[in-house]
Amino acid sequence: MYRSLIFFLLLSLSAVLISCHTDQSPKPAGYPRIHFPTDTGHYVYQPQDCPYTFELPDYMRVEKKEKFFEEDVSGNCWFNLICDTLNATIYLSYKELDQRMSLLNLMEDAYRLTYKHTNKADYIQPRELDNGHGGVGLIYYVGGDAASNIQFFITDTTQHFVRGALYFYAHPNADSLQPVIRFMVDDIDRMLDSWRWQ
Repeated sequence: MYRSLIFFLLLSLSAVLISCHTDQSPKPAGYPRIHFPTDTGHYVYQPQDCPYTFELPDYMRVEKKEKFFEEDVSGNCWFNLICDTLNATIYLSYKELDQRMSLLNLMEDAYRLTYKHTNKADYIQPRELDNGHGGVGLIYYVGGDAASNIQFFITDTTQHFVRGALYFYAHPNADSLQPVIRFMVDDIDRMLDSWRWQ
């Protein structure tokens, strides 16, 4: 009986001594692995009855926008460019310039909608756009944990105006989204450089 009691005490003592010397450091934060889509080519997208064309990578799909807050926009050349692999969507809205929708008003709207992200943004950096084919505008790079990291508009300054915004269906975390944002910026740059007005 004494042997089993001594054995039990020694076993308990050794377990206590071993457990006291283990390193209890927390695991570092990890991010999921990102599987970028394979770029197998680009094609010229020419929406029917719309005054513009542009190049798209073949891993993006186009969804025509039918409603905008219960308003019918099916004939307005509004599109969603969806990259399913990255849970990303580029929303495009088209306006025809006229007396009611002036270029100045639409530019101010684009500015106001972009700067609504200031409470979460670390910075907002505008870059002028001139693709050499009649397309001019601004691209806004929004840093930090903002809901939309890229906002832009392109226009011919006389008849047509398109506004775009990139959104991810994920919690806005600048650290984990940064590689994906860089990837999508390349696609947006190529799209805007290839933009042609009809």
